[in-house]
Amino acid sequence: MKSMKKKITAVFSLFMALSLVFSVNAFAINTQTPAYKAHLSFGEDGKFKLLQFCDIQDGLVMLPIVKDFIRDILPATKPDLVVLTGDNFSGGSCRTGVHAIDKLLVKNAISQYMAVFESYGIPVAMVFGNHDAETTVNKEEQMTIYDSYACSISHDEGSDIYGCGNYNVPIYASENSDELLYNLWMIDSGMYDDVEGGLGGYDYVHQSQIDWYIRTSNELKAQNNGLPVASLMFQHIIVPDIFDALLPVEAGTPGAVGHGGNHYVLNPANTKGGVMHETPCPPITNSGQFDAVVNQGDVVAMVFGHDHTNSFIVEHRGVDLIATPGITFASYGDAGRGVRLFTLDKADLSTYEEHIVTYDELYDGDETAALRFTMYGRENSTGDQILAGVRYLFKKSLSVFLGLLKA
Repeated sequence: MKSMKKKITAVFSLFMALSLVFSVNAFAINTQTPAYKAHLSFGEDGKFKLLQFCDIQDGLVMLPIVKDFIRDILPATKPDLVVLTGDNFSGGSCRTGVHAIDKLLVKNAISQYMAVFESYGIPVAMVFGNHDAETTVNKEEQMTIYDSYACSISHDEGSDIYGCGNYNVPIYASENSDELLYNLWMIDSGMYDDVEGGLGGYDYVHQSQIDWYIRTSNELKAQNNGLPVASLMFQHIIVPDIFDALLPVEAGTPGAVGHGGNHYVLNPANTKGGVMHETPCPPITNSGQFDAVVNQGDVVAMVFGHDHTNSFIVEHRGVDLIATPGITFASYGDAGRGVRLFTLDKADLSTYEEHIVTYDELYDGDETAALRFTMYGRENSTGDQILAGVRYLFKKSLSVFLGLLKA
């Protein structure tokens, strides 16, 4: 998908290796994992905070800049739940063709981020992207690996539903309450439509998944005095209906993206924020998922990853479509790399607060962190990466030397 600077130069690889020596944690990690349950609830302040990570997409060993970002963003935002929305690691980097070896590689890749969440004792719900299972270790096996962590609340509703990792996460009024206030839908949006007779391109949400969603949504509604339970829906790949929400323009319009011979920009009439720096990449097949969501009337917003440099929120037929940028440095990205923090307030569950915390915002004013960003950002020229790497290593070495003098 959208290959951009696929190769890493030998010089850049050297800087990555050297930076491992200087990688430090900004916060102490709690080594005792609390034995919490998947009974999520609003806090005493009536709020619930959810932190979404998109497209980590690292390989066997996570780049230290990403691991440090994850470690630093957790105490900075204090979420009640972490949601991983696919391409959580690069399955292709964990593929030798020998299943036993691949499984060890996949376990290690998953541990790079899950061990951090585990050490903080933060519940994690995940869905798969199109790259996670590009190895001999399938999604069902990967789900078992995720569930080996106490912090994982991910699961699968059953083999009769297409894909793996379709489930819902209820959020209750309080820790000991059975009063359901909110719901989170986790949907496997698949990988590629490569079956015989398919239209090609990316996979889509299939009818069995839609049927499960409608059935479960109606069950929740029945438990809620016949009223829809306000929800967010998370999946990796955006729905094809996104193009109905955009504004068609002439070719050559500044900022326009092309799709199917047409050109689009964000529509000021329904855009609530963010940017569209690349063409959204939905499946070719429109299975009717979005229509079902609109008809059910419970989903406040559908939230996606997949398109690394998009961060828009557009309202379409009463539902917000939210694209969250990736945090990957192992694949393409730009200055918008970050995570999206959602805050729910039980005083008004018909809406939500959200904020993208970018790398720049988290490390605001830290010159060393800025140099590190340039060094790892594959969108930068090799010359800029080398220069930033030299300056970064010099500053880190100087910091260590001065620390020794003070000791």
